[in-house]
Amino acid sequence: MTTSPSSAAPLLARLKTDTRQAHVRAEHALNLMDPALSAAHYADVLSWLHARHARLEPTLEALLSADLTGEERAALDLASRRKAPLLAADLTALGRTVGPTGPPPAWLRCEADAWGAAYVLEGATLGGQLVIRHLRRLKFSEDALRYYGSYGAEVGARWRTFGHLLSARHARDPHPALFAARAVEAATRTFADLTFPAATGLAAPESA
Repeated sequence: MTTSPSSAAPLLARLKTDTRQAHVRAEHALNLMDPALSAAHYADVLSWLHARHARLEPTLEALLSADLTGEERAALDLASRRKAPLLAADLTALGRTVGPTGPPPAWLRCEADAWGAAYVLEGATLGGQLVIRHLRRLKFSEDALRYYGSYGAEVGARWRTFGHLLSARHARDPHPALFAARAVEAATRTFADLTFPAATGLAAPESA
């Protein structure tokens, strides 16, 4: 695995820079800022996201917890960061059923992979602030906004905690360049996995 030209940058900054194209592609594919957004499309997107969160989160929790201190695990509080239950509740509010959970992706194998994937899932809570304001303007029920409103007023603080813990873990890794490269690759893969197949006009099955 080779490192990119930005490999010397702090990891959080490098993740943002090196995954920018994948991030923009995934964000645009969701098309949630459409002024004419329908409840059906919103539910299709939530179903797509639920299938992916449900198969990622258990493995992320196991891998991220392995090399953190007790104090770091308490600060990260992975259980409170789970999004699959919130997505399931939103889907129920929209009259959709939740399908079975598939296996974790084969590329998710080590702690650095998990940090890269978690960067994507946690970062979505920041962009979610724009989305939830738009959904409220469109009069979507609050019962269907649990995912995009997941952290409430604590979004900024929780993101800063995540970034601090990621930076600390990266700094003490015996192979920081490899750790960073794997995290960037995993984040890119996660953005690709979350990219909604908008061109097909079809909702993906829960087990996809």
